[in-house]
Amino acid sequence: MYDTILKQLERRQKPLDVILVGMGFMGFGFLSYTKSIRGIRVPLVISRRVNDTSKLLQKQGFNVAIENNLGKIKNYADKGCVCVSDDLSLIRKFENAIVFEATGSVSYGAEVAVETIKAGKHLVTMNPELQATIGTKLKELADAKNVIITDVVGDQPGSIANLIAKARLMGFKVRMAGNMKRYLDVHATQEKMAPWAKDKGLAVRQTTSFTDGTKQSIEMNLVGNYFGMGVLRRGMVGPEVSDVKEVLEKFDWNKIPQNGVVDYVIGKKLFPGVFLVAEHKDPNQKKYLRYLGLGDGPRYVLFEPYHLCHLEVIQTIAKVALFGEETINNSISPIAKTIAIAKKNLLKGQKLDGIGGDCVYGMIDNIEDAKDLLPVGLSHDVIVKSDLKKDAPIKISDVILPLNGATLLSGLAKSHKRSSFLGFLFRGA
Repeated sequence: MYDTILKQLERRQKPLDVILVGMGFMGFGFLSYTKSIRGIRVPLVISRRVNDTSKLLQKQGFNVAIENNLGKIKNYADKGCVCVSDDLSLIRKFENAIVFEATGSVSYGAEVAVETIKAGKHLVTMNPELQATIGTKLKELADAKNVIITDVVGDQPGSIANLIAKARLMGFKVRMAGNMKRYLDVHATQEKMAPWAKDKGLAVRQTTSFTDGTKQSIEMNLVGNYFGMGVLRRGMVGPEVSDVKEVLEKFDWNKIPQNGVVDYVIGKKLFPGVFLVAEHKDPNQKKYLRYLGLGDGPRYVLFEPYHLCHLEVIQTIAKVALFGEETINNSISPIAKTIAIAKKNLLKGQKLDGIGGDCVYGMIDNIEDAKDLLPVGLSHDVIVKSDLKKDAPIKISDVILPLNGATLLSGLAKSHKRSSFLGFLFRGA
């Protein structure tokens, strides 16, 4: 497959133009990487911080222009120059087929997604938070416009999807899909995580969401919804192991649903990779799998010890552009949800700071057990109606939701603006 992608890109007379929205850690990594790959280019970066983005790119050796004029953007692109703008309408105006959204924001990501889908373009996201929160509604909109919405290989959900596809092709039946974690502190604060974030060159909000388990729950939420795999309990089991293969000893496999479950393992020696527990459909393969070092069965651990983030994104972009296929999305029929839980005692009237903040952390749950609970992806800028205890699940009725694209699309924000907003969304769909 990799050779096919490279050859297809190299044979293109015109490069595959990808609009990039978001210039954070992953956005820049992707943009820089594309300079070394023939057949793909980023003519336009859309960012809410135009001047900062322009300065960053110039400092890193890019030819950059701040530009909103469509004709000039095209001319600049042909000269090897990247244009930067904050104008989302350029998604509709610029002639290309794919938008890569890497904002890390649910509310702004919702705006980008709507603009992309309304423009009849394929939406590639590196934003499990967006997908797990309102991805089902976006999938409905995308299907109505006959375009693709997908998250990426490189982020853990897409990497797990890739591994599942590979396992199925080899004849395995997947019983568990999971990721590997080294450290978990659900009450992690930005102050505590700031030194680590600085050392790694990451945003402290992003780092905090990794550490408190929110990111992990959201990622496995996306996997569960796409493949129809629930959880055994709220927050998953997450057994401690020194080697990923020990997962085989940590569960009663007779109690695992036939569709499988999502979960994780935790251990200081683990790599930040992904794994599957699978059974083979053909009993004659048992001796071969033993010979190949996978053990005696009947269950086997398949794993990748890494995910290479932005360097693997091109697999998903090429899959969309060349074959019209998705990698992973939240599906039309989700079965899991990541809920907001109070990270500390919360006071009446307090405005919450959302994912990666100091007020809430997220935990995955089966959707039937979490219907009345607030999705953690909608917890930013909500106002608490009454005091809430530390570690209490937050109900939708406990908060006042802000009005933005994500809350309105979710259907949870009640406002006269909702009908007009949805009318805008569906007009011409």
